[in-house]
Amino acid sequence: MTETPTDTETTLEAPPDDQYRDETDEAPPTAESDDGLDPRSAAIRRYLVWGGLAVCSVVAVVALIRFYGSVTDAIDLWVDPKYRPLVHAAFNLAVLLTSLIGVSVLVRELSDRY
Repeated sequence: MTETPTDTETTLEAPPDDQYRDETDEAPPTAESDDGLDPRSAAIRRYLVWGGLAVCSVVAVVALIRFYGSVTDAIDLWVDPKYRPLVHAAFNLAVLLTSLIGVSVLVRELSDRY
C-alpha cells in the first residue's frame, strides 16, 4: 500500500517569496541603476508644480484685479455719465456669474474625485 497522509498529518509548506512577487514591483534605485532617478525626485517635482501653481495663481489674481480696474476706467471714459451705473451693474453681474460658474465647476470636480 502507498502511504497517504491523513488530514492531521498534512503539513503546508510556505511558498517561496519569489512566487508571489509582482513583476510590476519596482525595487528602490541603487547606485548601479542606470535610470538615475532619486526616490525623492517625484516629491520634489510635485512641490515644484504646487509652487508654480501658487505663483501663477497670484499673478492671475493680480491681473484680474487690474483688468477689472481697467474695464471700470474704460466704462467711466466711454459711457455717458447717466448710463454708467447700468453698465457697471451689468459688468459686475457678468463677473459674478462667471465666478459662480467657476466655483460650481470646481466644487463638482472636487466632489467627484474625493
